[in-house]
Amino acid sequence: MALSASDRKRKQLERERLALLPLHDSTYPYLRTPFFEYLENDPNWTGVEDAFQLMGCDAPVFEDDRGPEEFAHEDSFASEEARLEAFQGSENSIGRAEVMIDHLYSAAVQLSEIVNNYKRKELQQRLEELETAEMVTPEERKAAFEQAAHITRILEQLEKNQRITLAKHRVKGI
Repeated sequence: MALSASDRKRKQLERERLALLPLHDSTYPYLRTPFFEYLENDPNWTGVEDAFQLMGCDAPVFEDDRGPEEFAHEDSFASEEARLEAFQGSENSIGRAEVMIDHLYSAAVQLSEIVNNYKRKELQQRLEELETAEMVTPEERKAAFEQAAHITRILEQLEKNQRITLAKHRVKGI
């Protein structure tokens, strides 16, 4: 079966993305001050710390120029090759920050899907309960109909995606 134009383009973009993975960020040769030193004077870092505190987590600490491979949990990889491959192209504290952005984003996407699935499942169950409930009076039927309509509107909103814009933090292949 022949691929559609959009499928071919999607595969092409995936090949291009995979080809860029091992490359170092094009900005690295021009970065003189180590990222961990830069953070010492950046007043915006408190916003990151606040966000982690609100989640009940400790914010990452950048006290030296070690890269992401130094901080990865040892059980995260099946082999040493997989460990090295995961961080290719990411160096020092700036590379650690870049890897953190990628994984925080990935975790947020996964968690939002889990929460969305949970809510949709629960709302579907409430709709089913309303459909099978015995309603004797017209007031009960009217209230159930209004509640079902409200749940349906909520479900319609949960079917949508939301766009989040991140500042570009990696530049490769230039």
